[in-house]
Amino acid sequence: MGTFFSRGESMSKILIIDDDPMVARMVGFILKKKGHTSIGAENGSDGIAKLKAGGADLVLLDVEMPDENGIAVLERIRAEGDTAEAKVCLMTGTLDDEVYAAADRLGAVGCLAKPVEAAALMEVLESADI
Repeated sequence: MGTFFSRGESMSKILIIDDDPMVARMVGFILKKKGHTSIGAENGSDGIAKLKAGGADLVLLDVEMPDENGIAVLERIRAEGDTAEAKVCLMTGTLDDEVYAAADRLGAVGCLAKPVEAAALMEVLESADI
């Protein structure tokens, strides 16, 4: 008794950590159209808990969140043994040298400008081997 949809090797699970539910929905919609699944988290602590609980092939992490900024969250992800190797891409409305420097220092797979464009998101997925 099979199901019509099965999780194939090409389908990836993407964790979106963003305090704006509209951004998470929009990015999730783009990912779904490309055959990926996504789960959302509204803050860094929730995101790290979800990453530890179920893993993710890629984390899309908002830099500008009210409780804890994304760079601090990425530092926490890198400090934890079970999440240290996670593939993380930063997302922000203000891409600047500071964000690029933090992304480079913390081993992020990329930086996306918000609003996120489908083509740029697909480039990040491709460069991260997702």
